[in-house]
Amino acid sequence: MLHPRKLAGAVLAFLLGTGPVVAGPPPASASTACTLAPTSGTVAREAAGRAYHVNVPPGLPGAPVPLLLSLHGALQPYALHERETRWSDSAAAKHFIVAYPSAAGPAWDADRRSGDVAYLRAVVEDVSRTWCVDPHRVHVEGFSSGANMSARLACDASDVFASVAAYAGVSPAFTGSPCTPDRPISVGLFHSDGDLISLPPLAVAHRNEWLQRNGCPATPVTEPGVPVEAAVYGPCRAGVQVVWRVYRGTHFWPGDGDRADIAERMWAFFARNPLP
Repeated sequence: MLHPRKLAGAVLAFLLGTGPVVAGPPPASASTACTLAPTSGTVAREAAGRAYHVNVPPGLPGAPVPLLLSLHGALQPYALHERETRWSDSAAAKHFIVAYPSAAGPAWDADRRSGDVAYLRAVVEDVSRTWCVDPHRVHVEGFSSGANMSARLACDASDVFASVAAYAGVSPAFTGSPCTPDRPISVGLFHSDGDLISLPPLAVAHRNEWLQRNGCPATPVTEPGVPVEAAVYGPCRAGVQVVWRVYRGTHFWPGDGDRADIAERMWAFFARNPLP
């Protein structure tokens, strides 16, 4: 993705909007048992001195459950990302908790060992102190700048995040920041063929980095009958995989039928790839 200062004015105009928030319950003490009590919709909490929001749907079937962190794009309020992705609806249907952290500035800091890495670790810790989170099923997805940040977490926090997915992003190494994960990690890379901000060749380069990093086979399993391209590379080292899927579209989150498709594909990818 290009530097946020170079984002077109049309992007800023599109990425407007906020949503109401409700104060969430206080963090549980270390001696308090975890809960699966639902929140009243998407509620506000704090981790590492910064706000984030969390949605715990009703009816979660026993403990523990997966946790998904969903990262918004540059200049985008978390509430718009929540509405566009509909991850809160997916959480209710698929029985997981979803948290929506917020960047401190206009975009996420995807540099190595950035303050945003520490903050996102703290979000996971805060949710897990109160609710019954399966530590083997903590995942992250991101859009645009959030996609770059999710890839940074694959590089810097593979001890916390089981697998990561990115839509409309590029490699955090694009800015010269190295990526040296502690283990092979499954990565799902989703893109659109008409993206003029995170250019498709940069996305291909990002995919190839992970194929090399994870020691993946050169020939993928491809899916027939898709409009553009869909492939799964694996098994790679330690049994991980790299998923590659391209949609018809632009930089923004897919709409119409593709909106449901990307959520289904991402969640199926997460379900296949827990923390070893």
